[in-house]
Amino acid sequence: MESQKELAMHVPSQSVPTISPASRQLPRPIYDLRLILPNSSGFYADVARFSHKLLAEAEFRAMIQLREYSDYVQFTLHEPPRTLGEYSIEILTLGLAFSRYGRAAEATPDWAVALARRLFTLRHASARFKPLSDSLRAHLIRLFFMRRISLAPLPRHDSASRMLDALPHLIAWLQATGEFEQEALRLNNWRSFLRSLPRPQAIHCIEIATSLFEWFRDEANEALGAYTRGVPAFLANEYSARGCREDQLLCGKKPVEYHLCMVAAEIMNRSLRADFESKSRKVVLVPACMRGPYTDFCRARTSGTDMQCAACSPGCAVNRLTRRLRNLGAAVFLVPHATGFSRWLERWQREPDTGVAAVACLLNILPGGYEMRARNIASQCVPLDFPGCQKHWRHDEIATSFNQDQLVQLLAGTHDGNNCF
Repeated sequence: MESQKELAMHVPSQSVPTISPASRQLPRPIYDLRLILPNSSGFYADVARFSHKLLAEAEFRAMIQLREYSDYVQFTLHEPPRTLGEYSIEILTLGLAFSRYGRAAEATPDWAVALARRLFTLRHASARFKPLSDSLRAHLIRLFFMRRISLAPLPRHDSASRMLDALPHLIAWLQATGEFEQEALRLNNWRSFLRSLPRPQAIHCIEIATSLFEWFRDEANEALGAYTRGVPAFLANEYSARGCREDQLLCGKKPVEYHLCMVAAEIMNRSLRADFESKSRKVVLVPACMRGPYTDFCRARTSGTDMQCAACSPGCAVNRLTRRLRNLGAAVFLVPHATGFSRWLERWQREPDTGVAAVACLLNILPGGYEMRARNIASQCVPLDFPGCQKHWRHDEIATSFNQDQLVQLLAGTHDGNNCF
């Protein structure tokens, strides 16, 4: 193994930042998968246990609807088959959308939804207009989209029949925000499926989706709530004082939305593991925030969308990870930001012999997993143990980390997770 002195010879001494002791005294993260332990191994045991419980509950409550939906998307929409575990995550997403955002969508005028959607399209079409588009969207969302966002139990007068009729507008609302692109695509499949059913049967399916989500909200908080204790404090303090920002919907999410991403990562990984392990080549995508204070000193090599570590700072987490995974034959690539994730995936979509393991902030796990699945990329997801991005979560940038042993097990094909039903 190279010594610290030998590693430092790779780069001039002024390139290696000095991290002061004070910078290590950090406030509680928004979420933390380590709790007070040295690593997040306990979290992975907890989420696996709860995922098994969730799948059993979904089977008990919604097996008929899930199987009918599975047949519909395969034989009518001509989508490759997915596991019933994955469809369980989708029906939970449907219940979440109604419970958390249904009232807000109902209160948002059609013209505001259409304008937000155009502005979101503009920000991707033109880098020149991106700052203006983001500013206008932030104010539009603040004024019209966020007025009735809640997570209260659905009142009696909000019947399943009314929710069924409101689903098209809710999906349009989710798409217009720019934060739920992949979720909206999956819910559009459910919209198509529900339209194919007799109305009483479709209404009953909505009732099942909302009741399963209400069960999930309470049970997940009991099983996984310890890992999201920082969310309420963040929302009540730093978030509430921020004012109008482009990321206000992303950062304003409740603990249950983090919990859904936790179980989604576990269940989707189980579903896709065999396909991932069958690929001859493995690559790992890590977020640029893993560099933390080394970002300003980073000399990563860039070629097109590829961005790889140049081993310039011995203390950088990306440098250490790259060296460790080299022995497993896996290449590590940096992804600068989640908004550019789609461009990075296009490369791997064209290489069907490659399995992609993506490390991401917890709230990006579900949409990222949906997108890789839609692109037929054999994938696995590993959440960051805690967020450290200055753009969304902190006043200062800190290096994030994740459970590398979990990643190594996935790459080596030694993970002992069970298949979902």
